[in-house]
Amino acid sequence: MKAYIAENKSKIDQYIALDGGYEGFTYAGIGINWYRHHFIGPGGHTRSRTPPYSAALPLARAIDRIYQLKIPTVPSSNLNIGMLGGSEVVNAKASDAWFTVDLRSTSNEVIADLEKQVKTILDEEAARVGMTVRTEVISASPAASIPGHRESYLVRMSEAVHRVAGFDPPIGNAGSNNSSAALLAGISSISTGAGPCNDSHALTENCEIEPLYKGIKKILLLELALAGVR
Repeated sequence: MKAYIAENKSKIDQYIALDGGYEGFTYAGIGINWYRHHFIGPGGHTRSRTPPYSAALPLARAIDRIYQLKIPTVPSSNLNIGMLGGSEVVNAKASDAWFTVDLRSTSNEVIADLEKQVKTILDEEAARVGMTVRTEVISASPAASIPGHRESYLVRMSEAVHRVAGFDPPIGNAGSNNSSAALLAGISSISTGAGPCNDSHALTENCEIEPLYKGIKKILLLELALAGVR
């Protein structure tokens, strides 16, 4: 999407991302940063004394402290530690123990502040056992919004179309979707979808088929309305 927007920005007046959603839509993009934090230590055999040998110790302490951070609900923000890794065999102490952090917020200032707090925790726990920290940024996407966008023509027309189609649309500013690329380029954009789905990213993830007909009609009506077809 970044490449598409860069090549076609002058040709685009409005952009609609079909990326989740059914009854409503989002008009701004939440910032999403992914990190992999490594604690690097000497490693050793099961019988070696810890600390300092196992990097799993500062990892465990850091995770506990990170989950005690106060994550604001306004603006909408989230933090998750999703993956962990370390030694490759049972009887070796980890010389490289790592975990991932998924940090999200509709405020870039909140993201920056939480990044600093996490870094402080990592540095303190590494120093406590004489180890070092290495951080990889897996991906980074800033929060994307346009001032006053809630009252823009695209958002107001999208709301009207949803209501005409029989929805009472939830309208939010915390979407994580392809519309962010357009919003960051200053292009009015929303994200919606054509069918109701549940349990995203779980083994039980599912979508209902029958409502897709109504959802597709909604999308077509929205495109016709924005094109000025009467």
